[in-house]
Amino acid sequence: MKTKTKLGMLVASLAMAASGMTFAADAPANPYVQASGKTLVTQYGLCVRTGYWTPALAEAQGALGQNCQCDADIVKCNVGAEKVVLSADTLFDFGKATVKPEGLAMLKELTSRMAGLNLDVVMINGYADRIGSAAYNQKLSLRRAEAVKAQLADLGVPAARIHAEGKGQVDPVVNCANPSAKGEVKTFAQLVKCLQPNRRAVIEVVGARPAN
Repeated sequence: MKTKTKLGMLVASLAMAASGMTFAADAPANPYVQASGKTLVTQYGLCVRTGYWTPALAEAQGALGQNCQCDADIVKCNVGAEKVVLSADTLFDFGKATVKPEGLAMLKELTSRMAGLNLDVVMINGYADRIGSAAYNQKLSLRRAEAVKAQLADLGVPAARIHAEGKGQVDPVVNCANPSAKGEVKTFAQLVKCLQPNRRAVIEVVGARPAN
């Protein structure tokens, strides 16, 4: 009898390892089937529940579990992200990384909207257009992102929660042809104006508002 019990435990352990499922003795019960550290989802986008799933167990896990993904109708997670795109023409002069007064006003408005938020992180990505070398634009985009970070910190946003990164001239919003007599863009000034949407700062605020 003891031999059969040990054999049964061994088979169960091997089956769990083969499926990628792991369990921690001190971890709270997870009401969703896990594989390779991820919640299994059906072809219809529904999370696969374990046999011991209950609404109470899902609610007990709160936003720390998978409920926001799987049972948002049961748990009010209040977790979300807000992405704000700020034009470099408002934040900065062309080729500059000093925040203009109009840009500072926009950042003040953003911080006021963040009031009462349980902040997780603020991610700032700075971008440049393609005018100039890639190395120059990389440095310029980083300087812009760091300038926005400094202003947000001055406005009371915890600096440790702000991550600034320069993206250079990648992911352009618009593509503009070089100036030519027969093209729509005929002068350098027109090229600068055409490429304006690519000179931008993207700020993503991630946090949660306490339930009322």
